Amino acid sequence: MTKEALYDFARKNAPCYVYEKDIIESNCKQLQNAVKDAEFLYSIKANPFLPVVKTISSHGIGSDAASSNEVLLSEQAQIPAEMIYYSAPGKTEQDIIKTWGKCTFIADSFHELELLEQKSAQENTTLEVGVRIHPNFTMFDGNIVSSKFGIDEDLLFNTKWNYPHLRLTGIHVHLQSQILDSSILSRYHHNCYNLAEKVNSLSHANIKFINFGSGIGIVYDEINEKPLNISEIGQSICEIAKKNKEGLNAKLFLETGRFLTCNAGTYFTPIIDRKISRGKTYVVVQNALNGFLRPTMSELLKKALGQASLIAPQEPFFTSVNQCNFNIIGNTNEAETVDVVGTLCTALDVMAKDISLPKSEIGDVLAVSNAGSYAFTLSPFAFSSHELPKEYLY
Repeated sequence: MTKEALYDFARKNAPCYVYEKDIIESNCKQLQNAVKDAEFLYSIKANPFLPVVKTISSHGIGSDAASSNEVLLSEQAQIPAEMIYYSAPGKTEQDIIKTWGKCTFIADSFHELELLEQKSAQENTTLEVGVRIHPNFTMFDGNIVSSKFGIDEDLLFNTKWNYPHLRLTGIHVHLQSQILDSSILSRYHHNCYNLAEKVNSLSHANIKFINFGSGIGIVYDEINEKPLNISEIGQSICEIAKKNKEGLNAKLFLETGRFLTCNAGTYFTPIIDRKISRGKTYVVVQNALNGFLRPTMSELLKKALGQASLIAPQEPFFTSVNQCNFNIIGNTNEAETVDVVGTLCTALDVMAKDISLPKSEIGDVLAVSNAGSYAFTLSPFAFSSHELPKEYLY
């Protein structure tokens, strides 16, 4: 698809999200070519738009599902049950009934194990399950803190396994996303594998899969960030695979995180007004905060916390101050400094402050990059009851 064709489509359909299929497919191939010794699970929550999920599924990539509805969406996208891994805290009995036989359950607590035991007993079957573990290591070798996610490693080893209808066959670990240092991520992967070997020593365990979690990070801030060296990740996983072949012989899964979709998505929204107040120019767009939340989170945090350089990531809502690029499509006019704002009844409805853009006119269309993941799915559309932006795979 040419840039001109994309822009023509956007002018006719904005406000909208456009996900470029060729970029998604290129990202799938790049990841699979670099890391040949592991399989991949797509984090459905990053972008659950069904045509996107189907495109990714067509490349043999499985599903990291974070809700019962994401399990059903994965099934709808023709992902086989054996490639759907359901890992999320707080699964209910209804969730388990709804997804029974459609996925591999990864229990997040002892209560979830109890629910799975009860259902397995009712079905008179032995169920193979995974467990999400909050491990005795960290991503950066810092202090271990408590977490709402998973079962503490020590508790897993020190608590009697009272689940006769369950067989522990996998582990899932996830500590932090958006790691762009391959040496840190590789060390983490080796720690996860060592933990799997330790778990396998339990009498009720026979480890058949390891979900390393923590995703594949992508560059948001092109000025201050360097891309993750995926080839080095592939080499590290190759080392683990050799050890695995002689030991556990388990399936190795990496979560793709936002890598497959983030840079494939652009948010387009029309400029519907321009105004000047006390010398400041405001460009008013349709569906700002209530169309694409992440840019407004940058401005909100800068306003609340001050120095931009000191604001820590707050995933998945905020990664870095420069997490999106802005452009007026097809416009090469002389630049002006403006605030890009929306139509909501709050002064926080600001996509960008004091940004340099080509001088625009009412009817022009603003393009915002990195809108392929944690974008549509995070945005608060109900505020003031405006029309929702549409989504397209193009």
